[in-house]
Amino acid sequence: MRRTERVTSPVTVTVKSGDLRLACDISTALRARPRVCLLRPEQEARAEALLVLATSLDEEALALMRGACREHGRPRIVLVARYVGRAQLARAVRHGLVDVLPRRTGLDQIVLALLRTREGRMRRSDSALVDGLDLRHRAQGIDGVAPYWAP
Repeated sequence: MRRTERVTSPVTVTVKSGDLRLACDISTALRARPRVCLLRPEQEARAEALLVLATSLDEEALALMRGACREHGRPRIVLVARYVGRAQLARAVRHGLVDVLPRRTGLDQIVLALLRTREGRMRRSDSALVDGLDLRHRAQGIDGVAPYWAP
């Protein structure tokens, strides 16, 4: 039996956060991952995915998404946040949000979410996407795993 392996190039990613220390920590961890190519700020226009790190999906996080949307079209956004309100989630989806993960998510799961952004926008309406993301975020936030970037 012949085995065929699919070789994929690393996903190009840029990281945004209002917390510069957190962004730096996550960026450093992502640089060590062979399936991720972290871009410098001047290369952001080439990014396939935008990783937004926030405590909550608030106006500051939405502004990061809006800014990327204005500058680079509609990027595919992965959000890592502890608190996500449904109304803000609906606004974020309009800016290109395709996945939302709780703050306690491990780096491996974040990398997988970034790789999935290559699949493009899900073929669902914005409201169906909001429903699915909201439900999944609530379910994932219940487990007791400690955040990987916690001291």
